[in-house]
Amino acid sequence: MIFTLPNILTAFRLVAGPLGALFLWWGLNAADNEGLIRWWSYALALFIGGAVSDWLDGWLARRLGQVSAFGALLDPMADKVFVGAFLIVFAIWSGLWLVSWPVAVILSRDIVITAIRLSRLGKESVPVPVSLAAKVKTAVEMLMIAWFFALIFLVRGDSVWAYEAWIVFLWIAAALSLYTGLTYLWAMRKTSSG
Repeated sequence: MIFTLPNILTAFRLVAGPLGALFLWWGLNAADNEGLIRWWSYALALFIGGAVSDWLDGWLARRLGQVSAFGALLDPMADKVFVGAFLIVFAIWSGLWLVSWPVAVILSRDIVITAIRLSRLGKESVPVPVSLAAKVKTAVEMLMIAWFFALIFLVRGDSVWAYEAWIVFLWIAAALSLYTGLTYLWAMRKTSSG
């Protein structure tokens, strides 16, 4: 069963991430405050919808008895596309190595892990499941993106504390991303050798 409500919600993130990131980019480059708020609002609505779908799809799949191998594969991929699209905007917009380096770590980890998962399709009897640490990593990434949306309201005048706190949050997300990538590779190595 591919066309189930949980899978449709998961697939929504594949669209919401890139489209929301595009709206965010347009907002950040708007000529006036009105344009900024308008595009920011559209991007925020898609982000909230995608973040809610991330929680709701798994809950519904378990509740409706629609847990599937396809959904288990699609869910982490949708998370990576959803988060990655916003991260790319952050890196390009800021132009700072303090932002681009952690973004590069997160995106590189996600590309490598996704490539490995796809290369192992049909070759493993029991796929390595998404760990609790990886779920926490995704939650931290979602909170970090939400914090970025809040920056427009938090940063006033000369106060840059909110932006600096966001950069710290981004580095924490990158560290978690690196940690979960290494633990996934270790678990996969143990599974294939055992």
